[in-house]
Amino acid sequence: MTSPRAPKLALLFGTAIIATALAACSTTAATDSPSSTRPTAMATPTPTATPDASGDSAEERYAAFCSANTAAAAAKAGTVGEDLEAVQAQGAAIRELLPMTEVSPEVAAGAEVFAASTDETAGILAQFPADSLVSDVGLDPRFTQSQSVQSAMTDPNYQAFIAWTMQTCGLGAADEG
Repeated sequence: MTSPRAPKLALLFGTAIIATALAACSTTAATDSPSSTRPTAMATPTPTATPDASGDSAEERYAAFCSANTAAAAAKAGTVGEDLEAVQAQGAAIRELLPMTEVSPEVAAGAEVFAASTDETAGILAQFPADSLVSDVGLDPRFTQSQSVQSAMTDPNYQAFIAWTMQTCGLGAADEG
């Protein structure tokens, strides 16, 4: 029989993934191998090149945002350094869309919360060695107790933005079934 905490931990981990990369739409790679991570180099936030939006159409900015989300979801199966880079790119891409005026007020408000959550997530990721596996750090309380996770679980605007993103970017369709 499973412990009563197991479903709650699974929910928190799933929510953390949604909060950081909309990865509820993708499968996270689980590894059973022990971590041989050395605390040699910490992941440090580095300035990420902002997508060049000069002259880009709204359609191109949305496409860049969707690509960044796809990359961020895939990075959850990799290292903290890879995930940090993807989260920073995701934050830059959402900021190119702000303020969102062609969506509902709820989605627009959720986008603002999402942008802030990418900053928080990048800050948390930067506290881990860059060569750590994301799967080894995903249940760390710094994630599970973060504002990003709280927003994903309780903020209806954030949830509306996540649903909009999944629909707009076509996320989740290939993972069902």
